Amino acid sequence: MVGTVLAFGRYRRLVALLAVVYLALFLYALQNITSTTGAFSVVTADPSAMFRRTGFLLFDAVAVVTTPLFTFLVSPINIAIGLLIAGLVGLNLTMSVIAWRQPRACRTSGAGGVVGILPGLLAGGACCAPTILLVLGIQATAALLTTVQWMIPIAFVLLIGSLLWITQKTQPELMKEFAG
Repeated sequence: MVGTVLAFGRYRRLVALLAVVYLALFLYALQNITSTTGAFSVVTADPSAMFRRTGFLLFDAVAVVTTPLFTFLVSPINIAIGLLIAGLVGLNLTMSVIAWRQPRACRTSGAGGVVGILPGLLAGGACCAPTILLVLGIQATAALLTTVQWMIPIAFVLLIGSLLWITQKTQPELMKEFAG
């Protein structure tokens, strides 16, 4: 089913656009992308630093790219994790658009496909949740900090599950007439 969706340029572009936007937001939430002012510069570090963990499923950067608009911490493993989740979010949201725009091609309600965004939001929450927890207080932070580290793996599983669910509900032979 995913192959059928990606066979259409319109849907392939939508998946790519959504994935790029989500990846940028994911890296911004991780603070691998920050706004800054300054001159263009590139500073590199030891490539083995990419395996140094800065948190659960978060890794250190091997380069810092500064531009007049933003600073980008190049962390290959964080980028790979973000790409994986962003691809799944893009597929889920594209399938949700298909389910919403073409209800007769889908055996579920149009709103049912919107569920695909929730796991992606969960993965994004793994990045900024510790800051929110600090605002709530030490008790809430201590209790919930252990669960925050599992948000990315849980989101990954939920994204795959929701993608499987929506692809089982969509009829690919009817999708061709709407792909135009």
